[in-house]
Amino acid sequence: MKKSIYYFGLLGFALASCGGGESESTVAADTAEVCTYSYDSSSTELTWTAFKLTEKIAVNGTFNEINVTAKDSASDMFAVLTGATFDIPVASVNSQDPVRDGKVKNSFFGNMVETASITGTVNSLSASGASIAITMNGVTKDYNGEVTVDGETITVTTTVDIVDFNAQTSLDSLSVVCAEKHTGPDGVNKFWSTVDVAVKTTLVKTCK
Repeated sequence: MKKSIYYFGLLGFALASCGGGESESTVAADTAEVCTYSYDSSSTELTWTAFKLTEKIAVNGTFNEINVTAKDSASDMFAVLTGATFDIPVASVNSQDPVRDGKVKNSFFGNMVETASITGTVNSLSASGASIAITMNGVTKDYNGEVTVDGETITVTTTVDIVDFNAQTSLDSLSVVCAEKHTGPDGVNKFWSTVDVAVKTTLVKTCK
């Protein structure tokens, strides 16, 4: 009889010691940080690289104005920019050469329709890649892009082909007004139709 009482006493102690307090997992869940991400327009940079001459010499530039409409915030950094829309006024083109910029505005973009701005939408965005719709010269084209992430900084790179936007006339016009700088030692006036584009933005991370 005494042994039975003894065993029941141990069982009661064991049950009591396993209950009544918070588990480590519960405590961890209660103290874990909850973070959200939001878009910061001041951190966004766009660079483009066009190419001239047969040797494919790079010409780099940017746009001084990039207007993005994104979600206010999200717990997933990619979700902040998925579905975002953008508007890039072509008059803000900047190649570090005012003379060339004037030719790009007037002879290149000036020969397009409905292109006071280049517009578009981020269709999808993840660590594995992006899909972006770009509208220019009245034509919308979807492009896939590569994505790299460094902390809260997301960079998307892609290559745009001007011919996709029915803009051969714009290319030809630019080649004429820039013939001196677009003609190499081989005597060929060459302006490539592909343009490499990179967009980098750093999100604001807030944790509570």
